[in-house]
Amino acid sequence: MAKLMVIFLLITAALTAIAIYVQVDSSVLSLPVSTGTTVLAILLPLLATVNFYSPVLQRVLQRRSGPFASSKGELALQALQLLQFALVVFLLTVSSEGFLPGGPGGGTLTCGLEGAWRRLWKARDGRAIERIQDAFNCCGFNNVRDRSWPPQNTTLCSVLYNRSTPCVRPWRATMQRDSGLEFVVAAAVGVLQLVQLVLSRLRVARNSGAKGYRQITNRESADREEGLVADDEDGANHTGGEEDDDADRPHRNYGAIDEGRTPRIEPSHLGEERNHWRS
Repeated sequence: MAKLMVIFLLITAALTAIAIYVQVDSSVLSLPVSTGTTVLAILLPLLATVNFYSPVLQRVLQRRSGPFASSKGELALQALQLLQFALVVFLLTVSSEGFLPGGPGGGTLTCGLEGAWRRLWKARDGRAIERIQDAFNCCGFNNVRDRSWPPQNTTLCSVLYNRSTPCVRPWRATMQRDSGLEFVVAAAVGVLQLVQLVLSRLRVARNSGAKGYRQITNRESADREEGLVADDEDGANHTGGEEDDDADRPHRNYGAIDEGRTPRIEPSHLGEERNHWRS
């Protein structure tokens, strides 16, 4: 069990690191990814860790607060399990929209990226556009003259940096990669939750079997003790009956003197001439 806990912690730590990487990368490259989903991808492995250790927390709560508080804690833990399941489904749905093309040429995804680029251009956010161009060594969106930065001359970026590649393809590939990583995080957390539920069921079944075995053993021991007590009582009754029979049975006195009713043999007087015995 300890090894399983260590493995679980390592997996959740790796998933958290992946989610943090997605958050940082999407922020630096101004990807059209919702900040809420990236934060959710970070919190989801942490919630899975809490739910994995929920049986331990439940036992501690039961020892310290009694059965009533334990029942409340069990309801809270079940609510956390349902919350984790709902968040996993939500994150799987949202992230799949980010890495699936959605049509020939990736129409839906490309439209989302174009809208994000347009917002940056309208806001005159040159630093964000330059970070994208420098990261992928590209200029503009659809081509090197399409809303490239610096905006003074549409060919300035291409001439200045000697670039001939537009940014739409590498930017879209990065968007698909980060969304795929979010999908992997959500799917892995879902698999961990499934494994946890299976282990919990097995633990409950094992504890129920052990409890039933103890009850059967205790019952057999009690029956054995009752049988021994019954045998002792029967032996005592049997012995007591024999003593009563012996008490009621007439005794024979061999050679005993019983108030003259038993014949006695007395010697004759020593002073007489004949030494004889008389009865």
